[in-house]
Amino acid sequence: MLRNKLKSFEEDKHDFKIIRGLAELLKRRCEFHPNSSLDSKEVRTFLFDHGFVLNEEKRKGVLKAAADHFGVSEQKIEEAMFMDLLKEQIFTIPDPPTPQELIRSYNLSLIQTLLFNAVELTFTVFDNFQQIFRMINYLGLMYEIEDKKIKVFGPLSILKKTRKYGTSLAKLIPLILRAEKWSLEAKILMNRGNQPKIFTFELNSAENILFPKYNEFTSDEIFDSEVEKKFYNEFKIFAPDWEIKREPTFIKAGNHVIIPDFGFFKNGIKLYLEVVGFWTEAYIKRKIEKFKQTEEEILIALNKNLKCSREDFNDEVIMYDKWIPIKPILKILKKMEQEQVQKILSELNSVNISEDIINLRVKARQLNIIPEALKELRLPNHFLIGEILVSRKFLSRLKEEIGDERDFSKIKIILNKYGLTNKALDLLGFKIIWDKLIPIKIQEI
Repeated sequence: MLRNKLKSFEEDKHDFKIIRGLAELLKRRCEFHPNSSLDSKEVRTFLFDHGFVLNEEKRKGVLKAAADHFGVSEQKIEEAMFMDLLKEQIFTIPDPPTPQELIRSYNLSLIQTLLFNAVELTFTVFDNFQQIFRMINYLGLMYEIEDKKIKVFGPLSILKKTRKYGTSLAKLIPLILRAEKWSLEAKILMNRGNQPKIFTFELNSAENILFPKYNEFTSDEIFDSEVEKKFYNEFKIFAPDWEIKREPTFIKAGNHVIIPDFGFFKNGIKLYLEVVGFWTEAYIKRKIEKFKQTEEEILIALNKNLKCSREDFNDEVIMYDKWIPIKPILKILKKMEQEQVQKILSELNSVNISEDIINLRVKARQLNIIPEALKELRLPNHFLIGEILVSRKFLSRLKEEIGDERDFSKIKIILNKYGLTNKALDLLGFKIIWDKLIPIKIQEI
């Protein structure tokens, strides 16, 4: 009946390939269950042990004997006799997809099927690197790195076409689609007019094509060890202005890749950190060789109990015992930040600020410089109060607004209106009078 219904869809001027493709995806979700609590083989064995049945009377007698033996009705015996055969069972879809979920699965299947005839697949992703490269190695796929593009050779680019290799390549697609941002380009070999021709298939995340949602991927970070987890959490506390990313990118190292454990980012500054923990001596040797082949500067946190030393690595090394120390890493980042600020200041000719009051970060964006550099500038007519730049003219108006008012609680309302801290009072020539820990009034110096 279902096949007839599907056939009627195809006859209603629908694309039969799409109908059959969607039906196949639904079929894969189906489960078949016997509609009987009896074991069909046991029932048949009992019936066959009673010998041949040559007439209806003998048949009824055997069925009754079976019904008495199994404690059910004769009808249940007849139903259970061949219930282990697929065509006799009831099929269900335990978790039926919504129409949109079915379309998502269909779109994914189309791409995977297309890659069976791929010469090569080139893709870029901006996260999920670790899982992708683990899968590439697990599936035995051949690849190379071109800048930030990953080229995986398809089944038709090797000596002999194998469907197994094509299937492995197709398994990589869901991991690519799990990335928040991705693009891919595949070279597909197809016959046209009995002649082989290579076509280019391109797709990227910006096109918003419906693909399966991978709910198991959340924003929660997954760590390889408690050492990394503790470091990540401490860094976020002690360096809130810096963005820390787990496994942020991949770095080419000869014919291999390095996926650093952490990346630190701020105002265009980037620094990578690789944690070298408890591993075998052979693994450490391979790791050292990889580091020697990369041009990127990678900070290394090295467990002092390993059979290697600082001199084995090209880059700066931080030794640790149980936990990765935060302080030396923050010191390195601070130095990089100061170098960036000094470079910007040396290249600046002049800065014009016409506003009487403006947020520091807003003005920095307008001037196309980082806020830290603007903080360091000596501005003859402006002062920095917290995150607010104010002119001398504004300070004069602010003093007039305060007037003869000396109650600190009322003064604080005026300062809050402009987003100013108590530093504004110092610039205006006032000091705060305290009653123990409570500010009560202001007084001119």
